[in-house]
Amino acid sequence: MSVEIIAAYIVFAFVGAATPGPNNFLLLASGIRAGFRQTLPFVFGISLGFATLLGLVGAGLGQLFLRVPEAQIALKILGTAYFLWLAWRLVTARAVRGDEARPLMGFWTGAAFQYVNPKAWLICITAVSLYLPSGSGLDALALLVLLAIAVGMPANLAWAGAGQGMRHFIASPLNLRRFNLVMAALLALSIIPVWLS
Repeated sequence: MSVEIIAAYIVFAFVGAATPGPNNFLLLASGIRAGFRQTLPFVFGISLGFATLLGLVGAGLGQLFLRVPEAQIALKILGTAYFLWLAWRLVTARAVRGDEARPLMGFWTGAAFQYVNPKAWLICITAVSLYLPSGSGLDALALLVLLAIAVGMPANLAWAGAGQGMRHFIASPLNLRRFNLVMAALLALSIIPVWLS
């Protein structure tokens, strides 16, 4: 892979990881709810899940979704149902004391979430189709995966950290409820581009 392709991919991967989307909305909400340290397993789970998804798409799984429209529709339905369930969890979340607060997701649920996250699928399929040279070996795919982790994890940490930083602004149960309603609405709205694509 050329230096130019690697540089372009790094920018693409960072923008994909740092821009608002389901992972980042949930990281922000989890950082507010449980704090930065307790949200770290979720961050690491996102990184593992995304890395394995990217590896599988690069190894050929992405072709399934390009060739079998029913698989795309099934993923959209499953992802939509899961996103709406998560939005409902945010809407119905009760305010808890700081020592009782738990993150919205843990390591394994954060990893598994990537497999129903249409934005993650879109980023992986786009990355493989644009930045993985045709006929390249596992070394090029491994480089894409490692770079995705290297630029994605800091972006995810920043969203969790932003949540931690906002905790004192959203300390009252009323403000937390309002914030959760906004995050739930954004999470639900993040489904719309999936159905329009």
